[in-house]
Amino acid sequence: MSKRAQGMFYLIATVVCLIPVTAVSQTVTLQLKNPPSNNVMDGIYVGSYSANNLTSGGTTQVTCDDFKDDSDSNVATYTTNSFDNLGSTLWGGTLLKAGDTLAQVTSLYDEAAWLTLGMLKLTGTTQAYYSFAIWATFDPGDVASWLTSYADSGACNAVFGAGSWAGGKCSVGKGGLIGLAASQTFTAGEFSNVNILTPLGCSLPGTCKEQEFFQVVPEGGTALLYLLLVGATCFGAIMLRSRQRGEARIAA
Repeated sequence: MSKRAQGMFYLIATVVCLIPVTAVSQTVTLQLKNPPSNNVMDGIYVGSYSANNLTSGGTTQVTCDDFKDDSDSNVATYTTNSFDNLGSTLWGGTLLKAGDTLAQVTSLYDEAAWLTLGMLKLTGTTQAYYSFAIWATFDPGDVASWLTSYADSGACNAVFGAGSWAGGKCSVGKGGLIGLAASQTFTAGEFSNVNILTPLGCSLPGTCKEQEFFQVVPEGGTALLYLLLVGATCFGAIMLRSRQRGEARIAA
């Protein structure tokens, strides 16, 4: 390795070692299983979806937050975002461009993440209500229209609050699960174990080939993976430099 190449390696390794965990973006390639879940309500699979993680070789559970797009069993790649870079998410980027503040975007993702964690403990009809509430957090109008088309008064009132179903129609309300999520008090870093998987190359809801998903990981899982990767890079740089210094001394 030339001295110039060595210098570049050290510089890059040093920069990588100094990058904060939250600044790292990764991608993951998934393939939803068919069917993705065993729970269906009003013509839609609800609850968390099971997917093959083609990046790690394992399986994972993901939760959809995107009612404007559809998903299938095709292989797809996603950018892994955290709550520290919500401007890079599907809804975050769109809402910020529309004039919403980052605080407003953060509130919506907090509420959707809270509903997601609650949903993972549930089954059956109640689980389905939580799924529709997650979708309604970002896209209440389309969810209300869908529930109207299925004449699902129970889901409408559960998601938007009592009285939201009237005259054979579901109207967007501020009660129900939506109101419950909005009434919570969230703290910074509360959802550090939740990733947002945004379809790679898509930034406008309704135009994506796949949907955006939440992925719950073990506490500290993302940070630990990063630290292991960075640690290996830094250690490699240190070892290489030490080895070359040793060789230089021997040569001297």
